Amino acid sequence: MSPVSTSDESERRVAEALRARAAGAPGLANAGVLGQGTARPQRRPAPPAGTSARTALLIALLGGAVLGCALALVSLLAPGVLAALG
Repeated sequence: MSPVSTSDESERRVAEALRARAAGAPGLANAGVLGQGTARPQRRPAPPAGTSARTALLIALLGGAVLGCALALVSLLAPGVLAALG
């Protein structure tokens, strides 16, 4: 048998690591990346970027509806309380 060169050895290690990652072996898949046999902790996905703007618009819409209903009720139930606009 012929001796194995260092490039053949490194190629073999890379191939083994890729096979282990594809097979889902957590200890072997990240061993070269982290230097340990533990898997990297998973981060929670960030919320979509439009969520805060969507929430703000919804709150503004609801606030406007409440204010409009309140002004309409005051106008109907107590005529003359609100200043005339025209």
